[in-house]
Amino acid sequence: MGERKKESIGEVLISRIIGIVIFLIVLAILNILSGTYVQYPIFLQIVAFLNANLGLLILISAIFLIGDLFGALASPLNLPGPVFGAVGAVFLVMFLFRLFLLVGEITGVEVFALFERAFALPVYILVFIVALIGGYVALFADPSPGRD
Repeated sequence: MGERKKESIGEVLISRIIGIVIFLIVLAILNILSGTYVQYPIFLQIVAFLNANLGLLILISAIFLIGDLFGALASPLNLPGPVFGAVGAVFLVMFLFRLFLLVGEITGVEVFALFERAFALPVYILVFIVALIGGYVALFADPSPGRD
């Protein structure tokens, strides 16, 4: 099987921060376009949705960044990484549920509202457990240099 090169802490920081900055630049451009040049209601709804969830998106990015930083460290310092990955996965699913609600508003389909009400807590718990177990399995299955 192909081995994956482990990123250094500097590479993780630079690549993730560049991604966040690019997203913020694109969102700023969308905000400029939405007020003056584009008047489509769906476009305006999507831009308003992204603006309303900007804090959550930055929180998700920061949590995954912390998890990736722990993952770049040597064992046993990398053990908290999967916990941050699992918490980030829960927040990502929370964002996806909000996105489903937006799609439901745009399309008029009421089925998406079930995700927010009835299924939210069990799905959050399940995602956390699966992501945590998967993170630790990947962590312990990864052959470290020097270990034979």
